[in-house]
Amino acid sequence: MLHASEITVQGRPLSDILGAHILWTADPARGRRCQLADATLNEVDLRNANLNRASFDCVTLLDADLSLADLRGAVVNSVDLGGALLTGADFTGAQLSFVRFLLGHLSGAHFSEARIDGSNFQGARLEAAGFQDAAVNDTRFAGALLNGALFHGARLAVCDFSNAKMESVQLPRVRAQSCRLYGVSGSSMNFTGGCLSDCDLSSATLPDARFTKAAMQGVRLANADLSGADFREASLGGSDFSDAVLKNARMADAKLFAADFRGANLAGVRDLTAQQLQQARTDTNTILPNGSRGPYMKSSGAEKPGAAGVPRRSGLGLSC
Repeated sequence: MLHASEITVQGRPLSDILGAHILWTADPARGRRCQLADATLNEVDLRNANLNRASFDCVTLLDADLSLADLRGAVVNSVDLGGALLTGADFTGAQLSFVRFLLGHLSGAHFSEARIDGSNFQGARLEAAGFQDAAVNDTRFAGALLNGALFHGARLAVCDFSNAKMESVQLPRVRAQSCRLYGVSGSSMNFTGGCLSDCDLSSATLPDARFTKAAMQGVRLANADLSGADFREASLGGSDFSDAVLKNARMADAKLFAADFRGANLAGVRDLTAQQLQQARTDTNTILPNGSRGPYMKSSGAEKPGAAGVPRRSGLGLSC
C-alpha cells in the first residue's frame, strides 16, 4: 500500500492536496477543494480520508484502500475502483457515473440518497450496504454478495442483479423498472409496498419473501421458488408465475387478474378464493391448493388447502 505522501499528482504530493481539502471543507476561503483528474492512484492508502464533496474524473484506484473514507456528496466520474477496499465508506448523496467497483469490498458502505448511473458492482461484496432512497440507473450488480443490504425507497431502473446473493435484503417501497433479477437467491427478501414493473425474477430462489401490498405489473417469476412467500394485498395482474413453486404462500386479497399459474405448484397456498383463481390462468399441470391437478374448476373447492382425494370418514369408529 502506498502512502499519500509517496504519490505526486500534477506536481503536488497527494498528502498536501488532501490537507488543503480538509481545510476547504471547514472554510473554503482557507483551503482548496480536492479535484483529481486523469490520475493513477493504484494501491494508495486512503483509509479514513476526508473526501467530502471531492471530485474525481477519470481516476484509476485499483486495489486502493478507502475503508471508512468520507465521500459524502462527492462527484465521481469514470473512476476504476476494481478490487478496492471500501468497507464502511460513506457515499451518502454522492454522484457516481460510470464507476467500476468490480470485485470490490464494500461491506457496510453507505450510498443513501446517492445517484448512481452506468456503474458496475459485478462480483462485489456489499453485505449490509445501504442504498436507501438512492436513484440507481443502468447499473450492474450481477453475481454480487448483497446479503442484508438495504434498499428502502430506492429507485432502480434497468439494473442487473442476475445471480446475486440477496439473503434478507430489504427493499420496502422500492421502485424498480425493467430490472433483471434472474436467478437471484436469498430467503426473507422484503418487497413490501414496492412497485415492480417489467422486472425479471425468473428462476429466482426466494423462500419466505414478502411482497405484501406490492404492485407487480408484467413481472416474470417463471420457475421461481417462492415457497412460503407473502403476497397479501399485492397486485399481481398479468405477472408470469408459470412453473413456479408457491407452496404454502399467502394470497389474501391479492389481485390475480390474468396472472399466469400454468404449471405452477400452489399446494397449500392460503387465503385464495374461487374468484381469484377464476381470474388467473391455470392448466392441467397446475397443482392447486388442495393438491389436485388443474385447471381450476368453479365450485370445485380446490382453492382450499388440504389433501386432495381424501375420503370422508363414516361410521362411529374403526375396528382393529
